Amino acid sequence: MRGTHATLAQARDLTSAEQNAAVLSMATELLNDSGIDVLAEANRCRDPQFVHATNPLQLEALMCAQSRVRLQNCEGPMHLSVVWAMYQETARILPKSESEHGEDLVRAKVAQMRWLFDGLDSDKTWDLIACDDGCPESPSSSEVMQSIIDAEGLSDNVKVIRLADGIAANHPVGEGFAKLQSAKDSRKGGSIAYAMWTAMQQQTDSRHIVLFTDADLSSNLAQAGSLVSAIIKDGYASALGQRYGVPGSMLVKEEGAITEPHSTGAKPSRNILLLRHFARVTVLPQLAHVLDTQAGFKAFDADVLCNVVPQLTAFHETFDVELMLRTAQSQPQRALALVPILFTEDFALTNFPSVNPGQQHLDMIQQIIAIYDACVHDTAPATGEAASLIEFFRGLDADRYCTLIEHLEAQDDTGIDDPNLFERRWSLSELLRLSTKQ
Repeated sequence: MRGTHATLAQARDLTSAEQNAAVLSMATELLNDSGIDVLAEANRCRDPQFVHATNPLQLEALMCAQSRVRLQNCEGPMHLSVVWAMYQETARILPKSESEHGEDLVRAKVAQMRWLFDGLDSDKTWDLIACDDGCPESPSSSEVMQSIIDAEGLSDNVKVIRLADGIAANHPVGEGFAKLQSAKDSRKGGSIAYAMWTAMQQQTDSRHIVLFTDADLSSNLAQAGSLVSAIIKDGYASALGQRYGVPGSMLVKEEGAITEPHSTGAKPSRNILLLRHFARVTVLPQLAHVLDTQAGFKAFDADVLCNVVPQLTAFHETFDVELMLRTAQSQPQRALALVPILFTEDFALTNFPSVNPGQQHLDMIQQIIAIYDACVHDTAPATGEAASLIEFFRGLDADRYCTLIEHLEAQDDTGIDDPNLFERRWSLSELLRLSTKQ
């Protein structure tokens, strides 16, 4: 691939300001090289051999350049709001010089958005909104972020809010949100809902897109143009960034970039993931084609969100499953576009479950059951084997869940290159047997 720097580190380091800047610099070089068809070049990312042979920074630059081209091809005025939740993120907010895990994430995200939009028509605009999800640190994530906003003069485009303030003020986000008593009742989902609602209060005559992402830099925001294009040009109600499961998705690990089926096949927790996928397909068949439901890189048409956000009832780790489901229910056609992205794994300081099976993983399955109860049961209740499987998952406890995963792993004799991992299905009798200690 031409238009790139001569020597690059093999490992992607999200705490490296030099690497973060180099990605955008290389993306600019790609766009300025008249000999490169960026969209055609990016299409090569569907080829695993090309991905494996290419430096991760080059791949990230290529995805950013593709995104810029797609955004530039969107006609008419538009405004993109990007929101994320923060809980114990003070270390990541700081630069590497001040914190071992510092990603300088506020400045980095601003740089990514400026790069994506600078030079486009003036009617294409953006803003960032971060919501403190009850961060217990002192100073809190919101306080540290606000100090950077003030120091850098970013207040025109960047805002930080607190979920606790939204709850205390009784903001009319929705009936489900009104039941939150404090930020402790949220596991990221409450903050995303409040931040989305806050974004939609802006007065704009432009087409408004709201994207939620993670606090860290795993998904470069300069890729957002590809999601915006799927909504504005292709007519979808939402665009879901996919780290794995679709051609062109790339997962960057310590040893470099990989694609499906290795993205899933090589995971030590793959049976946890595949069982959860099976449960979701069984309970919520409308989302069966979405293999990566938990990627923190999803964009929505604000006109659709205005109707969807007030209906939300789930404010835990699986909140985006309900968000996608209600979007699909409100838009029978062209509801969910699957958009491949490059995602860099970042397990440092993670607030999410480990690779070992436990109650938190079981909670995510039972949260899916709760979403079924809230969104599907009254209008299209499951029948037959599906209904029995729902009751099985509903009654599963942590001990039997861990036994089930242990037995699934013991009988899993497929390699990391099995292309049919997501097609695995189990009968009720199998699950009952495998969840019993033998």
